Amino acid sequence: MTDPNESPRPRDEDLQKELDALHEQEREGHSTPKEQRRAEQLERRLRVDEHGAEEQERRDHDREEEREDEEERARHRR
Repeated sequence: MTDPNESPRPRDEDLQKELDALHEQEREGHSTPKEQRRAEQLERRLRVDEHGAEEQERRDHDREEEREDEEERARHRR
């Protein structure tokens, strides 16, 4: 999975900043329905991005393991 100490991607960081600003407006009672919908949209997008990054990481890991297994089988065939 993703490393919690790893810095977020720039796009995710920008989305998170916008989301934080919208949440602050909501806490202060100044958010409009349009801003509330935007906050929900950003939350979904960040979750999807995080899930996609985890999937990519899992595929990369599986590919690396398969490559190592193939190398090990090749060594045994020699």
